[in-house]
Amino acid sequence: MIEVREVTKRYGTKTVVDKLSFTAKPGQVTGFLGPNGAGKSTTMRMIVGLDAPTSGDVLVNGHSYVQSAAPLQEMGVLLEAKAVHPGRSAVSHLLAMARTNGIPRSRVDEVIGLAGLSSVAHKRVGAFSLGMGQRLGIAAALLGDPAVIMLDEPVNGLDPEGVLWVRNLLAGLAAEGRTVMLSSHLMSEVSLIADHLVIVGRGRLLADTTVAGLATAEGVRVLSGDPANLRNVLGGPGVTITSGGPEELFVAGRTAREIGMAAAHYGIPLFELTPKTASLEEAFMDLTRDAVEYEAAR
Repeated sequence: MIEVREVTKRYGTKTVVDKLSFTAKPGQVTGFLGPNGAGKSTTMRMIVGLDAPTSGDVLVNGHSYVQSAAPLQEMGVLLEAKAVHPGRSAVSHLLAMARTNGIPRSRVDEVIGLAGLSSVAHKRVGAFSLGMGQRLGIAAALLGDPAVIMLDEPVNGLDPEGVLWVRNLLAGLAAEGRTVMLSSHLMSEVSLIADHLVIVGRGRLLADTTVAGLATAEGVRVLSGDPANLRNVLGGPGVTITSGGPEELFVAGRTAREIGMAAAHYGIPLFELTPKTASLEEAFMDLTRDAVEYEAAR
């Protein structure tokens, strides 16, 4: 479990993280989201002890991560995939980590195979593509078979097969009861992976919710054999009805259940009821609109 409790981080007069609190729980994939400059990287650095909070507490499994007697077995971390000596091979990089943390050589071979790097295991990391570097970083995070995994942009540079591998890997780790936390700018991917969302802006908590809880209903697409009568039946204060075709209506202000019940009461045939929900990306943009530090001209 990762617990961030009333954490503030200041650099001089600049407050980067401001009284931030959230919990990433076992058995869940927690998506840690926010625009550039939101304080995500600083928060993750504080979780692993690379930066110290100005105030507040950051705990991993109930204590400070820097106090862990076996850090790689407790939490696996990917913050910067390129933070590897380019002259080392994948095997030598992971073996050095394993030997300094009491991890057997067999585990090195295991995570290399898991990450799909067996064919390049003895090649220099400096020649790796961005995607191969990401795979090595994830392999390093899994080296200690940790109960907590925290990854920053884990699918960056991966091809579709690699993205699917990461998605299934993280879902499987959470299903085993592990705590999984990831930061990503790919909203579509987060919506497929995450069970829990923590969204920050300008260092402050904006939302602590789920994908379903964040997305909002925008209306219902209706196909009917009698759209004119249905329009009359559904009309009322706060209801907007537009036509999309000879049999198609788009209704905002009524739920699919309300539409179906009204149509049944008046004997109006329905062929389709499709609720339209705002995507995670749309909901995220609305939520963080006032917290964007760098915005392109339009």
